[in-house]
Amino acid sequence: MFLLAEDAALKEYLGGVIVSDEKNEERPMQVWFGYPDIELRAQTFPFATIDVIDIRQAFERQTSGIHYDSDFRGTTPAVVGQSYRYEIPVAYDIVYQITTYSRHPRHDRQIVFQMTNKFPGKFGYLPVPDELGTSTAYRHMFLDSFVKRDTVEPDLGNKRLFRNIFTVRVVSEITPAAAIEYLQQVESVNINRNEDNSWVATHVPDGLQLP
Repeated sequence: MFLLAEDAALKEYLGGVIVSDEKNEERPMQVWFGYPDIELRAQTFPFATIDVIDIRQAFERQTSGIHYDSDFRGTTPAVVGQSYRYEIPVAYDIVYQITTYSRHPRHDRQIVFQMTNKFPGKFGYLPVPDELGTSTAYRHMFLDSFVKRDTVEPDLGNKRLFRNIFTVRVVSEITPAAAIEYLQQVESVNINRNEDNSWVATHVPDGLQLP
């Protein structure tokens, strides 16, 4: 499914980052969607957060029309004499901001090294398991930017916080049929309605009908 599949794949893709230090031979980097609330999740360093910061239609690589394929796009075995016809999908770019946090400088360097391997720039790819179980799909993936934002936290005894921010663009698409299937039209709008309709009587103009 568009977006949800990329989210799950990216979280799993980041799950293999492991650091070490003089006290721990292996310390896995935790991965969260959004910054973890200390009241809900243990903020165990190091960890990374994933945030979607943009979803844009990729007009520069968009084509249109009907495509004929003999292997049903990998969803069923190919049959001689049969072909599959579908509308060319709508091209999208999903832009993620991945931020890593650590307290130990050695952890920070190990994270940067491993993240650079995972996001090599122009030639990265994201494995996305196929929901039908026939094969694993891959999305092209680009590292648009990388910046360091290390800080010192005075309210925590001047503890150092090593922070790296990666902006990653994942190439995706959604078929017109899927867009129509998941599109739901608003059937009603209720604004602070009371059971006795007192709000409606004083705030809704005459002649406007509410459901």
